[in-house]
Amino acid sequence: GMLLVWAGARLAEAMRGADVEADLAVTLDDIYRCATRTLTISAAERCASCGGAGTQDRRLCSMCNGMGVVRRPKSLAVHIPVGVREGSVIRLAGQGEPGTGSAPAGDLYLRLHLSPHPLFTFIADDDLQLELPVAPWEVALAAKVTVPTLNGSVEMTIPAGAQGGQRLRLRGQGLNRRGGGRGDEYVRLRIVTPPKPTEKERELFERLAAESRFNPRDLINGGKR
Repeated sequence: GMLLVWAGARLAEAMRGADVEADLAVTLDDIYRCATRTLTISAAERCASCGGAGTQDRRLCSMCNGMGVVRRPKSLAVHIPVGVREGSVIRLAGQGEPGTGSAPAGDLYLRLHLSPHPLFTFIADDDLQLELPVAPWEVALAAKVTVPTLNGSVEMTIPAGAQGGQRLRLRGQGLNRRGGGRGDEYVRLRIVTPPKPTEKERELFERLAAESRFNPRDLINGGKR
């Protein structure tokens, strides 16, 4: 009977540390570049004064107040792996609460939350969409325009006769796929006019209005002109 009690006490002493969950805010750029982020957490460590026992010389340990652990800020380097998205969880082994006795520490689970991007939105797991303001003459004349991507700017030719709301695809400019390669970036055209046209611009618009026979309302009736 004495042996069983003693064995049970030894078993209780060696208990694996608890797992810890925390949130980590990341950006699209972090995900795109598989960046390394620095995270500071309030971490529990086994008390160095009493070795985690909570007592020292039969008295309550003054360093940890008998808890056996002390808490202090801890900085961790977190590598963002390929393919993570909103809500993905990264496991950092051994970075949770310390174990008791000779038992190992628990793990730290980081749930990722994606910060909104000023330009890009998700439209699929690996694809992004950008809304690109364009002038009427750029879509009419097949202009070359500069388009931002997560990897810098690229040049794109707008096809002649493109319409507002039309989406153009830039292959391979999306996010890393888990199986290799990248998704795509879709560029949605938004036609805008000069908010404060100059006198010359107004004169050119008036000449175009007088010259053109195009009536956009005809499109309501099946595109007949």
